[in-house]
Amino acid sequence: MAEQKDNLGQTAKSAQSKRPNQTSQSSGVPDAFAAPDHLADDRPDSAIGAGARAGDRASATVERRKQRYLIGFRSLPGIMSLPSDPFFERLAQMDNVEIIRRLPGNGVQATPLTSNAAAPAAMSSETVVVRMDEQRGEALRQNAPPHVIVERDAPLGYSDMLIPEPLGWQHAVQAMPFPRPRRELRFRILGEDERPIANAVINMYGPGFPSQAVTDSSGQASLQTNAVDGTGIHAVYVRPAADYWERYIRNPSLESGQVNVIRLSPLARTSRSFPGERPYGWGQRIMKFDRVSSDWKGGGTKIGLIDSGCDSSHPLLRHIVRGVDLTRDRDPQSWNSDELGQGTHCAGIVAGSAAAAATPVSGTASAEIVGCAPDAELHIFKVVPGGYLSDLIDALSQCIERRLDIVQIGVSAEQFSEIVAQKITEARLNGIACIVGAGNSGGAVQFPGNVPGVLSVSAVGKLGEYPQDTRHAQRALPQLIAFSGIYATNFSAWGPQVGMCAPGVAVVSSVPGGGYAAWDGSSMAASHVVGFSALLLSHHPMLQSINYGARADQRVSALYDILRAAAIPYAQVDPNRVGAGLPDLQQVPGLLPTGQQQFYGTPIGIGTAGLSLGTLQPPFSPPDTYPGGPRSMNTLLQLRAAGLWL
Repeated sequence: MAEQKDNLGQTAKSAQSKRPNQTSQSSGVPDAFAAPDHLADDRPDSAIGAGARAGDRASATVERRKQRYLIGFRSLPGIMSLPSDPFFERLAQMDNVEIIRRLPGNGVQATPLTSNAAAPAAMSSETVVVRMDEQRGEALRQNAPPHVIVERDAPLGYSDMLIPEPLGWQHAVQAMPFPRPRRELRFRILGEDERPIANAVINMYGPGFPSQAVTDSSGQASLQTNAVDGTGIHAVYVRPAADYWERYIRNPSLESGQVNVIRLSPLARTSRSFPGERPYGWGQRIMKFDRVSSDWKGGGTKIGLIDSGCDSSHPLLRHIVRGVDLTRDRDPQSWNSDELGQGTHCAGIVAGSAAAAATPVSGTASAEIVGCAPDAELHIFKVVPGGYLSDLIDALSQCIERRLDIVQIGVSAEQFSEIVAQKITEARLNGIACIVGAGNSGGAVQFPGNVPGVLSVSAVGKLGEYPQDTRHAQRALPQLIAFSGIYATNFSAWGPQVGMCAPGVAVVSSVPGGGYAAWDGSSMAASHVVGFSALLLSHHPMLQSINYGARADQRVSALYDILRAAAIPYAQVDPNRVGAGLPDLQQVPGLLPTGQQQFYGTPIGIGTAGLSLGTLQPPFSPPDTYPGGPRSMNTLLQLRAAGLWL
């Protein structure tokens, strides 16, 4: 599919003499779709306000800007689909309505859900992006025919876990009622061997709004505060760019007349049991990636990562060569510039390859990092910062065209989009499993994690995997800590849409610039499940069989059912927070030989040195009766019939 830039705004100028209702009648478009007469005659925004006067060239009046809207179509039972061209022609003839982008349908026919080959599923229709004022947009939305969708093309959001605000100090963050003298506090951040750490972000919380600064090459930064002296500061949080643990200091002792020195600890290297053993992070170990063959690397699986891009110059990510920047008109080069770092971090979790790291970076944990599916083919779709829902639609369309197997959606939006939900459904009908982080708001599951058909993943942590003077140590919900040390987090979104949980606290992975960092977030959790799914698609005999090997909805359903069957839930933990539980490769029915499978803490065939699940809480019910619904039961019965489940 090729994106089309539309210049129909010029056509509108030549057609302004045409009356709206006349156009509607001649094109066959219902009058209800036309804007009211008082809106059709609105003057251009540029002619409003003093800032538009010819003599006022140095200033502009601040006004409400025009908004972007998506206009698409829904299929209704019993109603024949109408052509979209008349609607778009009508839009082009409206005053102050600019069509800025057209997203044609894929032209990729979805596999029908029924066995009747004569009744194929409908192909996706075209979607347009228009810019207009909110009053007109609301009028179009209210007056649109039933099969026409008009909604905001909202900006895409991304993880807010990068520079978090301490949860206990929101009450102290408020505007001051009157100006007060501000004092300066100077900091210096040092690392191993007293080396200064540049580009570390310092957050200081106290009276007034939080202060923030970034250290220079000498590791120094200055912050302004309204506190009378250093004793009024509630907390200081230092987040290094890479290769060091963060530091979170409550009630710090600070001196306004001196340089306050904070020392950071280097990231601990992942321990290995035996020389030459493949390295794993704590999340991979708890999901038993270390208990399957080292040859299982997800080869043959195609994965899409819709996020902030990926720094492919990173030692672990040099094998990633496919990408596109949708925030810059499908630029084929700028996708490897990752301003936020989240895409690079998630790419390392999914497909970081030690083979791609020619020479480890001195003083880092590069030799100790490996992705869940390093041989998977990763496609990068950059949609943030600066992207919109229309960019997410475009990315999903390209995933369908490229016939990918799994897509991780690492962005969110404040509103639900029916058009995006339709595109996600189309992707699933074409055999693409969409896996999404539940969100980091601590509240309800965020869009698109609440779209039917996606697998929404919440984040869990584990005690003892990070220093105690970090923000990682503040993530646990004390009442939801299992005997194993695994806990539900206070930041992860929750609700009935959560399908399962995965490691999302202090996850060490790649960041832009060649370094490594420990980050928190539900996107990190989703990346673990994406890698887990890649191994299933590559090696599970059922998913490679004739019935389930084709790219269709049935294969996605079977994949989700196997994931749920392999998940271990925790007793007395709300399923709204952890879903079916934490996936475990040794619990996957039919994946490993019987002697290598392990159920509920009893190691089978791996000796007394085997890693036991006995520290995990027993599940709510055995896997063959897990309440996953009729479809889950049907999948397990098919596994038994195929001799893949005992």
